[in-house]
Amino acid sequence: MGLLPTRVNWAARASLCEQCPLRRVHRGVSYCGQPFFENVNRDPVTDGCGCPTRAKAKDPAEHCPLSARYTAATTTPDGHCNCKWCASTASTLS
Repeated sequence: MGLLPTRVNWAARASLCEQCPLRRVHRGVSYCGQPFFENVNRDPVTDGCGCPTRAKAKDPAEHCPLSARYTAATTTPDGHCNCKWCASTASTLS
């Protein structure tokens, strides 16, 4: 309905997800790894987070669980994130 906030560059974020080796398609929906309820006990770095990639990319509060080097993404105390999405955004701003 368009009532929830949407990330401005969500299409670029979703595009990164579509290229990720963790991406899985289940019943026509793209997921970060297997859907969450099919693998509840997971390591986000090796299994993905289980979220639908398009919805995750649209949510301004979400971040990719991986860094550009496919290690666990981290956020510094001052709020800087090294996830694939934030690193991609930072590189396009440079």
